[in-house]
Amino acid sequence: MKKYVMTALFGILLTAAAGCGGTQAQDETAEEETAENETAEEKTEEEAVGSLSSEAKSAYHSVLYDVYFNHLFPDGKDYGFLEGADVSENEFAVYDVDRDGSQELLISYTTTEEAVEVVYDFISAFDAVREEFVEYPGTAFYDNGYVQAVWSGNRGLSGESFQPYTLYQYDAESDAYTAAAQVDAWERSVSETDSEGNSFPDDVDVSGTGMVYYITPEGDKTGEPVDQAEYEEWEASWRGDAEELAVPWMKLTEENMDLVKK
Repeated sequence: MKKYVMTALFGILLTAAAGCGGTQAQDETAEEETAENETAEEKTEEEAVGSLSSEAKSAYHSVLYDVYFNHLFPDGKDYGFLEGADVSENEFAVYDVDRDGSQELLISYTTTEEAVEVVYDFISAFDAVREEFVEYPGTAFYDNGYVQAVWSGNRGLSGESFQPYTLYQYDAESDAYTAAAQVDAWERSVSETDSEGNSFPDDVDVSGTGMVYYITPEGDKTGEPVDQAEYEEWEASWRGDAEELAVPWMKLTEENMDLVKK
């Protein structure tokens, strides 16, 4: 009996030891994978700025330095940095977002009274940066040159089902983004009437979704309500098969800023 107990106990100890070894091996493998992922991310970040000229790198680094330490943007712009906030929670990226063959500097600045997302291009002739685009953070850039910039603040009558936005289009000739349309919506469940007392346009909502859309081309004062089917047709006309660009955002830290100068 004693021999059986000792044998069984020995077997349990061997199993436990093997289990501990397996756990240690798994931990080491996880640590190696984490290190490899971090290294891959660093390589990606370095590749993002690898094609920049030394002048462009210096200019972009200078912009980031002023934003990080002085909370100032080019031309002395100050969006009201919140004292005590962690500036490294903001983000930036170096990426050819407009698909013109050169890398732009993007900054998403949210630790401030007026949150902004800005795109700068480097102009070699002036050895300086130029503001190409500025909007509220949360933009979606597409590979066909269009940008959806969501509105900040109250959604109004659009409810939770739809986020109003401004549609921009990249203009290669001016190397800038121009507003193409304002897009809003009215969801009947939010309110039966608008701010002027007008009733929900049932005659327009032929799809019976309880939602109508307002597409206001740039330059027009107001847009007429359209049915969901018409809105989707219009949306498809500019989006087509375009895909949203995966901007490689990085935290605004001193370490990441230094990658720009490498």
